[in-house]
Amino acid sequence: MTDAPGSGTWEILRQVVIGARDLDKTGRQLREALNLAPGFADPLLEDIGLADETLAVGPQAFLEIVAPLDETVSLARWIRKGGGEGGYALSIQVSNIAPYLERAAAVGVRTVADLEAYGHRIVQLHPGDLGLLVELDEIPDADEWFWDETEKEVSVDPWVDDILGVDVSSPDPAKTATLWAEVFGKKPDSAQTLSIRLGSRVVSFVPGERSMLSAIDLAASSGASAVEPGPSLGGVEFRIHPH
Repeated sequence: MTDAPGSGTWEILRQVVIGARDLDKTGRQLREALNLAPGFADPLLEDIGLADETLAVGPQAFLEIVAPLDETVSLARWIRKGGGEGGYALSIQVSNIAPYLERAAAVGVRTVADLEAYGHRIVQLHPGDLGLLVELDEIPDADEWFWDETEKEVSVDPWVDDILGVDVSSPDPAKTATLWAEVFGKKPDSAQTLSIRLGSRVVSFVPGERSMLSAIDLAASSGASAVEPGPSLGGVEFRIHPH
């Protein structure tokens, strides 16, 4: 894996999640805009009232679209409260979840779920504290991820092949950046850019009226004939960068 973590605790931003009203429509738009193959569904999500499609972006990262199956689930309330679709969550692989939970508790970041899925501990941190739902997935092997054994369709000509980073917007980006830095045991890259690095990917904190994931930076595939402007879908800007 690129930039594989060394000894000690480490984290890798693995999966970016968009909350949508219409799974089929948003999934189709995203596949067409990025020339990605159809994705697959997480079979566990239907039990909590969500439909989803997960799209592979290169060998190490994933874009997931989730949509509510009814209006009572938390995602439906989030869409209504925020006035529309948007960047909903991040899944971050960690080697050992305990230090993150200790630091989160110390700065008042709340936990909304603590459970086991596919043999691994998963903890979700409160979006009201961190600007979006943050899922910590304890998988100690940096070369392992949930979907390694899942059958996937592969695009023969994808226009993007990696996720480089994301923007998290909030009315107070400095406060949000400080909380993230505390939880992840890091210092922001600089006072000007307000960003932290999770493995090879960067989370940046930007001003915005709505707290959510507002932009995703993608690497153009080396086989792409040209770097076209990325789409804006579900309230999220997709920015495509040349290699």
